[in-house]
Amino acid sequence: MAKSKLVPDDGDLQEIFALFSSPSDDELRQVYDHANPHFYKLEDLQQEYNLTQEKREFAEDAWRAVMFFLHQRGFTLTKGGTEYDLGASSGYG
Repeated sequence: MAKSKLVPDDGDLQEIFALFSSPSDDELRQVYDHANPHFYKLEDLQQEYNLTQEKREFAEDAWRAVMFFLHQRGFTLTKGGTEYDLGASSGYG
């Protein structure tokens, strides 16, 4: 099996940031709502972002964002013969 490098473009990075900074189910819906000011394509990647979370919270939100992003793109994750459910792993309802 050939291995490919996955490189996110700016749109991907906007979406990942929006997902990361929107940990609740309601906020997740806002990320994909074109009419909402939190729509991911409106994220300015040049702006600074200050964290006000504890490290565990930060790590959990980052995990959820990446798992959901990969799930949305149709990726699968397997290890040792076990396939992991990325949608369920993201924790979004």
